[in-house]
Amino acid sequence: MALDEVLSGDQLTGRQAATIFFAWLTLVLLAGITLLLITSMTIG
Repeated sequence: MALDEVLSGDQLTGRQAATIFFAWLTLVLLAGITLLLITSMTIG
């Protein structure tokens, strides 16, 4: 399954949608934690 087929969402199952959502959520949380650590190191 190509990436453009996944992103179009035409034949997206619930399991695939949940996997994409949790992968995105993990990425956002990791980015937030990284930014928090970087800013706390530069301030303190």
